[in-house]
Amino acid sequence: MKRIILFVLLVIFADTLFAQSFSLDGKYAPDVYSTIDYFAVNEGNIIYKYEDSQLDEKITVSYKKVYKDGLLYFQMPKKFPYSIAKYYNNSPTSNTLLVLAGECETKYGKGVLFFAETTGFEQYDCFITSSIKFEDSIGRQYQDCSSSLKEKNREYKVEDLCDCKPGTPWVEGVPGSGIGEGFTIKNEFPALYENPNPYLLIMNGYISYDKPYLYKQNNRIKKIKVTGAKSGKSKIFDVLDTPHPQTVDISFITEPEDIRVEIADVYKGTKYDDTCINFCVTYYAKVVPYEDKVR
Repeated sequence: MKRIILFVLLVIFADTLFAQSFSLDGKYAPDVYSTIDYFAVNEGNIIYKYEDSQLDEKITVSYKKVYKDGLLYFQMPKKFPYSIAKYYNNSPTSNTLLVLAGECETKYGKGVLFFAETTGFEQYDCFITSSIKFEDSIGRQYQDCSSSLKEKNREYKVEDLCDCKPGTPWVEGVPGSGIGEGFTIKNEFPALYENPNPYLLIMNGYISYDKPYLYKQNNRIKKIKVTGAKSGKSKIFDVLDTPHPQTVDISFITEPEDIRVEIADVYKGTKYDDTCINFCVTYYAKVVPYEDKVR
């Protein structure tokens, strides 16, 4: 079934780090394909403006944080105006944003990766792009995937790991929890190693806007094994049980080479024994998740 969504991926630079509870207040730069021209979070309010509005007026609405099966949502007292959605398949809008966030530290300063998804807007092939600088030395090609789950109408392919929007996980496809299953990331990017540390950027589990219960019902990664395909260097890392973006430091791999990523341990799901990762790419900056565990 075609999903109708708006996914705003935003980056803002800040000066202060608040561990796993840093502030999300600030002005964000919407995705280039977004229908929103201005978006900000400020002391319990969301301020936004539509790009094709005839008025320069910004709309301010309050929000409160709510949790659905452990995932963080911003809930507003009213829905996004229907008029803006009429250009996008006349779909009903929502008053709820699924929020995923992490604070990163780059050579330009500290900043927040902010992801927000809601319903009511048409999804195009290129409608959702990332202000994470994919062109800046991160791997987005995968090969030698050991397995992937195939259902009647869908396959949870490893290629979806480079798509940061919710609802696009890779799911291993063997009986049991998939220990030892994995994939190789093409990682021959010299510029990645010009930074202090190369990282893996991960969004754990099965993340879904309209089915948040799938996060807890399925397995999530607890430990991953990373191996250099050429050097043979290998290390096992802990992964936090949170859907928010996080990184693990893979600087033990000192030269550009493909890397093998394998499931080493899992957080068990309450219903299914399938292990899911929503997003996994190589990255050039450390990212601390907004929350270090699922609620």
